[in-house]
Amino acid sequence: MIDRALLSHLDRQGVSHCLIGGLALAAWGVARYTADADLLTMDPRILEPSLWLEWPGEAPRITRGEADDPLGGVVRFPGPPRQDLILGRGAAPRIALSSSEKSEGFPCPVASPLGLILLKLEAGSPQDAADILALLGNAEALGRLTMRMEVEAQTPSLTSEARAFWQRITGLWLSSEAARS
Repeated sequence: MIDRALLSHLDRQGVSHCLIGGLALAAWGVARYTADADLLTMDPRILEPSLWLEWPGEAPRITRGEADDPLGGVVRFPGPPRQDLILGRGAAPRIALSSSEKSEGFPCPVASPLGLILLKLEAGSPQDAADILALLGNAEALGRLTMRMEVEAQTPSLTSEARAFWQRITGLWLSSEAARS
């Protein structure tokens, strides 16, 4: 589902990137439908049309984020498959990119479970909450027994909204853990 031509182009341009979103969740054992592939970078050059002059496909649509937007911008490639290259801002995307890992069956680095959780805390939707709970619930199977503590250690670097979202989610998670016991 990931266009290898896009990955090759990013590699040739020296743009560090990782897979995020629904496909990245699948790498960590969380199955969720997704119709697109989302990649993350912290490289602002992706918003420059000159980076895409040698792109072999249909020209991507470049959208710059507003000053207060958590995203620096998005480069959208028409499908199939539809792909978005997202320019992150702040701690969560930086951690997601720097902690990304190779995962069997995926042609590019994948955001780690920690990175995905931090990104989803910043996004803050009900689907993000469900994805976080699924990742936390799957942490033991992934051999990541300290996942909750790892997230806790990073929350001070997140926005106040993301920290509040984490408090709500940990309350839900602890309730569900108690119910299973």
